[in-house]
Amino acid sequence: MKAYDSIVEQYDLRRCIIVADRVLASYDMPKRKGIFFIAAIKRNFRIIDYSMKLDKSFIYKDRGINSGKKQIEGKFLYMYEDAMMRAEEETNLIKKIQGGTETQKDLEDERPRLGKFSILSNMDDDPESIYGMYKMREEVEQAFDAMKNELENDKAYLHTTDGIRGYFFLSFISLYIYFRILETLKAKDMSPKISVKEAIWNCLRYMPWFTVHGRHLQRYLRNHRTWPIFLN
Repeated sequence: MKAYDSIVEQYDLRRCIIVADRVLASYDMPKRKGIFFIAAIKRNFRIIDYSMKLDKSFIYKDRGINSGKKQIEGKFLYMYEDAMMRAEEETNLIKKIQGGTETQKDLEDERPRLGKFSILSNMDDDPESIYGMYKMREEVEQAFDAMKNELENDKAYLHTTDGIRGYFFLSFISLYIYFRILETLKAKDMSPKISVKEAIWNCLRYMPWFTVHGRHLQRYLRNHRTWPIFLN
């Protein structure tokens, strides 16, 4: 597939794992030594066997997951059934039946697929391990989303190499601080109550100011007693 080949060639990758979403999924995956792929595939992908046995179960972020693996022409098909997702999808279908937009037969036809999604890979590994690597993709997406929407670092009007390097360096530092604060909020079970922006603003409100040659500057005090306790 050209998309995979271009990534491998552009970055001169010799040993790596490429994790891709459904948009890049294809049965024609790269076949280079040391290059592995993990790609989610659409529910109507022709190689999916919804009758395959799901003989392993595990918990991922408090969600029950049933899983199975099947070898197909040198590749491996991993199937997962999210118990909570299955219940949600079935409930939605039942609501549509009551609303007259679906029939009982539609529910019976769709039932084998409810709550399931599949991953195609050239790696022979434990289904739980493959699932975990695929889900790590969400953390990368979360970082890009925070950089674009929370930090508003998605646009740069720079024309020099040093300027661009400085921009990306500051973007990295700000993103690092953002996720350190987010981790602290999660550890103290405060992330549902306060956002990272609110936490930063609360800290800035308590930082003392002083004047140097007419310029107003903030003084950073590491152990300032009036800072919010949850960031100490």
